Amino acid sequence: MVPDEKPRVSLIFPEQYKQASIALGRAFINDPPLVAVLPDVTDPALRAARLTDVFRSALAVQRRMGEPVFGVLHEGRVVAAAVTEGASYTSFASFIAMGLPQIPRMVGAVGWGGLRRAMQLTEVLARNHPREPHLYLNFLGVDPDYQGSHFGTALLEHLRDAVAQRTDLAGVYLETATAANVAYYSARGYEVLSEIYPLGVRMWRMFQRRRSGL
Repeated sequence: MVPDEKPRVSLIFPEQYKQASIALGRAFINDPPLVAVLPDVTDPALRAARLTDVFRSALAVQRRMGEPVFGVLHEGRVVAAAVTEGASYTSFASFIAMGLPQIPRMVGAVGWGGLRRAMQLTEVLARNHPREPHLYLNFLGVDPDYQGSHFGTALLEHLRDAVAQRTDLAGVYLETATAANVAYYSARGYEVLSEIYPLGVRMWRMFQRRRSGL
């Protein structure tokens, strides 16, 4: 990317999912809910490797669901990614059914106890979505080596502009588990709806209202 050039957001294709998973695994090393899923993995490098496999499983499910993944590339490599879900609601049971082929990889990454905790986390998050039709930002992460390059902001702006074209959507919804991220998202037009505590972890539910089409 040329210095001072605005980051460009691209659709991430399945052959790029491994790169996206590595970036997300590194980005979420210290994410409280994922630390709760892997409480016994204290080495950051090992946790990043385990989370890379978690995200590879998640992106495989994403592909089966037909949901898009967006990212930012640096020198041809995915260094930031946003995992999203559209307004068509997928039940938790259907989500689990689509994920069955990924269970061996998930168990290898987090163990049976971690898989159980991950399912508990997912179920609580799914139960607390807004009732209004919305775009769900499931995960957004930037490889730590590229944080501060406005890649995350570019992804958020891309989602905001996409929703602006959709009169059937009320906005973009996400959850976050760090106070710093609450401030980050608030500065970009998100409001806090409430707090939830899956796996005993404090998380904020946040929503960005749709603005008029461009």
